Formats: sequence, structure tokens, C-alpha cells
Amino acid sequence: MNSADVLKSLFEIILVAFTIWALFHEDRFIAFEDKLFSHIRRKNLKILNSKNLSIIKYPADNKF
Repeated sequence: MNSADVLKSLFEIILVAFTIWALFHEDRFIAFEDKLFSHIRRKNLKILNSKNLSIIKYPADNKF
């Protein structure tokens, strides 16, 4: 058994374990998904936070 097979098997075991964990802890998994998607949206839209104001800078917008 070479190292590629070992890594593939390890990845499959981790994936199955995570799936089983997600079934029993669905609320924590959904909170993690929401946090992840929010982070991705902020990074793609380049949301700049100031003290009381959030400015959204779109990628095609060069006015700022």
C-alpha cells in the first residue's frame, strides 16, 4: 500500500466521521456554514468596516 492509498483512505475516514458528527450536531454545523459563507461574501465584495458605517466595494467599482 503506497502513501497515496493511505492518504485517500485517511481522507475517506475523516469525511465519514465528519458526516456522522454533522448529523448529530446539525445546529453547530449550520452556524459554521453561515460563518464560512459570510466570510467568503465579505472577501468577494470587499466590505470595509468603519466605526458606524459599512462600505461595500464591488470588484468592478473603481470610485473608492
